[in-house]
This record gives sequence, structure tokens and C-alpha cells, in this order.
Amino acid sequence: MNTITLHYIYDPYCGWCYAAAPLIAIAANHPNIQLELHGGGMLAGDARLHLDDQFRQYILQSDKRIAAMTGQVFGDGYINMLHQPNVVMDSAPPQTAILAATKQDKGIEMLKALQQAHYVAGRQIRQPEVLTEIAQEIGLDNQKFQQDYAECAQSEANTHIQNSKQLLSQSGASGFPTLLIQQQDKWLRVPLQNYLGEPDKWSKFLDSLVSAAN
Repeated sequence: MNTITLHYIYDPYCGWCYAAAPLIAIAANHPNIQLELHGGGMLAGDARLHLDDQFRQYILQSDKRIAAMTGQVFGDGYINMLHQPNVVMDSAPPQTAILAATKQDKGIEMLKALQQAHYVAGRQIRQPEVLTEIAQEIGLDNQKFQQDYAECAQSEANTHIQNSKQLLSQSGASGFPTLLIQQQDKWLRVPLQNYLGEPDKWSKFLDSLVSAAN
């Protein structure tokens, strides 16, 4: 049976991407699916977020919906972090870490580890020392990670984010997470949101998607 490629447009700070994380893990482990990551830089550059009370309340309400719908855990460390003063969320550093981890074939593992670090432990995943710790925790070669991170930060990360935004626009989608499959010259959206909290149905859907493509 042939392999199909799913293109996942995400952001490490996107709560609904965390909601979809169990489904993405199933797709990543499917023997006939190749998953390509496209980090969209939701909070990168000028969009970097300095958390205020209004947005804090928005995030907390959204997180309650996600937890109720999917069972995803939002840890005390995360809740405490949200209530700290001067919280800044910047997608560029964790996105760069994922690109660097991809050089060691562990991009998806890095994304999952970053989501756990942020949403459960409340660690500051924009800080280089935290990214280095997480890289070591998932078994990356530290020297290579540091070298790849520096190179990606200098050249690759911005281009990757811009290309991901362009793909998002081309597909007709506007938000995160977006999962796409290409058929001929068209990008088709895979209805990820319809399966949140329903991993068994999602697995069956992926099987049908693979079968239809062969």
C-alpha cells in the first residue's frame, strides 16, 4: 500500500493544536502516513504576545472548552505561569527548536514535548535554556541540536514560517490547526476538528483516507 502525506500547519502556542495532539500522534504513527510539519508562526515577530488580563481570560475559557472536549490536561504549572506578570509568548524560538529537531528526525517528538512543557509544566518554551533541556530530554544530540538551532534561527526559520503562512492561505484555511492533503493541484482540508476527543473514529477515518488514495 502506498504512503500518503498529510501537511500539518500548527503553532506550539496554539491551544487547539494541543487539543488535536492525540490525533496528530495517531497520524504520525500510522504506517501508511507521512506527516509534514509546517509551523505558522502565530505569535512570531510583530505578533509576539505580551499577555494581558483580557487575553488571559480568553485563553483560560478556551482551555476549559478544550479540556472538556478532549480530556487534554492543563497542569497547575501552566495555570500558575499564565498568572505571572510580564508573560511573553514568542513562537519563533520553539518553532526553531522543532526545525532543529527535525534534522535529527525528531520534529514531531519535539512538538509534543514542547506542548507538554508549556501546557502541563508551565515552562517558558521561548527561552533557549529550556529548549536545550527539552532537546536533551527527548534524546537529541546536544551539540548537533545547538548547531542546527543556531543555523535555523539565522536562515531557515523565517522562510519556513512564511512558506507555512503561504500554504495556509493557498488552502483557503485561516487558522491553526490545519491539516491538508494534496490531490493533483488542489489542497484539501482534512476535517481534524470533527474528531477532537474521538481517537478511535479518527483512526478509522485515516484508514479510509489511505484506502481511498490507493
